[in-house]
Amino acid sequence: MAKREGGFSSWLQRVRQTGEYSDVTVQVEGEEFRLHLLPLLNASTYFRNLISSPNWSSNASDQRSSRIISLSGLPGGAEGFRVAVDYCYLIKPNYTVQNVAQIRAAAEYLGMSPVLESTKKFLYTNIFAHWRASVGYLHQYQPLGSPVDEYIETRCLKVLVAALARAFGETKHLSAPSPLTTGNLQSSTCVALAEILVRVASLPDTYASEALDALVEADVNLNVKCRQGRNVRGWLGSVVDDECTTVRARCWIVLCLSRMLERGAPDTRPWLELSSQYWCSLLEHVDHLVSAVADNEVMQVRLIDMKMILERRIGASLDELDEYLHVYKFGPDTLMAMVKHYLNEGHHDPDSDSIEEIAGEVDKFLWMYAEAGSINVETFVSLFKAFPSSTRLSHDTIFGAIEKLLTTMTDATPEEKQILWRLVDPAKLSPAVNEKALNNPGFLSQPHVLEMVLQKHSEDLAKVPDTDAQNMRHIMQKVINASLKLLEENSRRSQEIVELQQQYSALLGGKICHLQDSCESSPSTCWRPSLTITHKSMVHETETEGSEFSETPSVATLSSIEPRLHLREID
Repeated sequence: MAKREGGFSSWLQRVRQTGEYSDVTVQVEGEEFRLHLLPLLNASTYFRNLISSPNWSSNASDQRSSRIISLSGLPGGAEGFRVAVDYCYLIKPNYTVQNVAQIRAAAEYLGMSPVLESTKKFLYTNIFAHWRASVGYLHQYQPLGSPVDEYIETRCLKVLVAALARAFGETKHLSAPSPLTTGNLQSSTCVALAEILVRVASLPDTYASEALDALVEADVNLNVKCRQGRNVRGWLGSVVDDECTTVRARCWIVLCLSRMLERGAPDTRPWLELSSQYWCSLLEHVDHLVSAVADNEVMQVRLIDMKMILERRIGASLDELDEYLHVYKFGPDTLMAMVKHYLNEGHHDPDSDSIEEIAGEVDKFLWMYAEAGSINVETFVSLFKAFPSSTRLSHDTIFGAIEKLLTTMTDATPEEKQILWRLVDPAKLSPAVNEKALNNPGFLSQPHVLEMVLQKHSEDLAKVPDTDAQNMRHIMQKVINASLKLLEENSRRSQEIVELQQQYSALLGGKICHLQDSCESSPSTCWRPSLTITHKSMVHETETEGSEFSETPSVATLSSIEPRLHLREID
């Protein structure tokens, strides 16, 4: 007897394709599948439980009718159901990275254990076997609202965390690509660490947050040698600025590394582990990213919280820095916060010059802020006045910073200019800078500067012999010019006071506030005339009182010079 071609399996697969002898129709997402009850009962616990229901017989009007089963909301949808049901007809499923989750979700809902086992093997072979496959899968994964979501996501994230921990452990030193070389001289472990960090941080926020949180909780960190290395700043800049293509990925990397560093930070000094570069580099990036994520409130809050932690840790340890502070690109507010932490919590050694050095670093920051026009007058003054006046032996940098700031800040008010110039102590300027300052109209117009000029010229005049009329004439001309300049400045401010009094009087209904009372009660010292000069018939008389513009006594009066000088002797 000849062997019959095909067999039961072939016949079963044929009726699956043609729908012959169908006795049940399954509806999924608007698509109808003409199926056979027997294969479904053999492979699925869902269908076995279904026919045992008392309502099963009500689905058909007579025994010859095809029953209709509607599977609304089936996880995996029609695509997952199609491949899963093929398994009931002995058709080998064709799994792909794109459909395996849908098939597993449908099989889990229908109670098809063999399909669950085969999808598991596919997942472990093709997705869970390597971190690159796992991270690539999560990048394109669309949750199905099924328990399979947790199954796949959890295992992918475990693979990623394990790979991250291994990469951190295997990295023994850090290096950054050099712009002067054509090839990549980075170590393989360093490249691997950067690659996996960037790929994980680029995942959707839910996955990136969970993976990096698990990494932090595992107490993983760069080894001490890497954290203290001189290349750590360059490596961090390469990873964050060059490798990351999105701001969100940069945020996740910086937050993760900062949390890892803060979690393992020492509780006793030195707080910065003998190296400040890694700490300061992280704060540098956090400070920049806070403003870059203004449209993402949740991420911005995370960054601000970490920024405050780093500011306190670094600020209280400014005297421990192993390099110049001004090499980092901190914003004015960040610098102000660190300075406050240093002054309030820092370890001040009375025998050390650290506070003077830090004040000098702050002055360099002020110059850079002024050049970039990135600081306002209030913050500028606050940073300057944060340190005692005795900490600055030279005001050369501050003078340059103010001069630069007023150049970039074209809308500065006269009051703001006055406030800035009053910060400069002429006595702390070097001879070269002092000469330059006296040629600056804004600086020279300050009463305390004019008084200093008069004081100096008076001292020079006192040293000139009575017989040297030519030198006396030259110095006297300087005295007259400075006196007239001071008179002009005080007159201008007096006029401003009068105008303000008139406006104030109008508000009070005509009640007049006298000029003298206003000057004496003014809270601002710039309104109080400290030097009055009258000029009549070539006779100059200067009355001086204690100046509030300078810590030094007021200029010597012209009347005190008069016994040594007679104008008729000059002629």
